[in-house]
Amino acid sequence: MDGTHVYRGRLFIEARDCLGTTSSVDVIEGDEPANDCPAKCVAQRRAEGGRAIYVSTTCGAAPLDFDLSGSDPACPAALAAHTRNDTCSSDGGSSNPIVDASME
Repeated sequence: MDGTHVYRGRLFIEARDCLGTTSSVDVIEGDEPANDCPAKCVAQRRAEGGRAIYVSTTCGAAPLDFDLSGSDPACPAALAAHTRNDTCSSDGGSSNPIVDASME
């Protein structure tokens, strides 16, 4: 291992059911991996309580103390938002929201 690299992910905004843009989740040791692996749900417990949920396509090892089990209850919705490529917008909407079948 020669250096460090940024572990990237998209923050899941649970209240809006969409994802933020790709950002730095953590800096970890190792060479820069590819960023085209299957999406995985990454849960980060926060020292002040609660947690942050990210969807990441970064290959290789994840940051220490992050949960990659996919067992967090928000993981299915986070991964569904990734599948829809649903990005939260600054106006409170999103790029590909869930379609309410009752409205059709």
